[in-house]
Amino acid sequence: MNRVAICLSIVGIALAACGSKPDPQPAKGQPATKAAAPADPISAMARAVGSGKPGAAVEIRYEFSGKPAVGAANQLQIAFIPHAGVDSMEIVINGMDGVTLSGPQSASFAEVEPQKPYVHTLSVLPDRNGVFYLSVVVTTQIGNQNLSRTFSVPFVVGNAPAQEKPAPQTDAAGEAVQPAKAQETTRAR
Repeated sequence: MNRVAICLSIVGIALAACGSKPDPQPAKGQPATKAAAPADPISAMARAVGSGKPGAAVEIRYEFSGKPAVGAANQLQIAFIPHAGVDSMEIVINGMDGVTLSGPQSASFAEVEPQKPYVHTLSVLPDRNGVFYLSVVVTTQIGNQNLSRTFSVPFVVGNAPAQEKPAPQTDAAGEAVQPAKAQETTRAR
């Protein structure tokens, strides 16, 4: 059930990230004005989806050079923005079935500066329509500790089919099963 919820979340984020608004048209008789480019091009990029607990040591943003299409290679720029305290970063990018990646799928950034974007580029080639994601594992070194975090870079190729809400799980009597909250306990050794 959790996997279905995660997949639906990724689909929603991917659809939102792939949408764009056209530039507003000037009123009749008004001169056209050129929209100012954002001061920081990284801020216009979509955010990658982090898994696990909030508070990652790195923010990830990404942007395709064009709309992903079947059989067409597309350049993907991924910006890794470390927070204060991060000494270095190592990244590994993996695709999924239906996507071929070209170019370096790993990189290392030593002696990083907080809030400075470190950009990595690779090529993405989808072989069919659908909703896809790339898995990005970032291992940060903070002091003497290494911390790995996995992020997803979702994207849509073609028109994604609408997702139906899954039917609730039922017990043997046909009653809906209510999820129970997880409780964490600690044991002394």
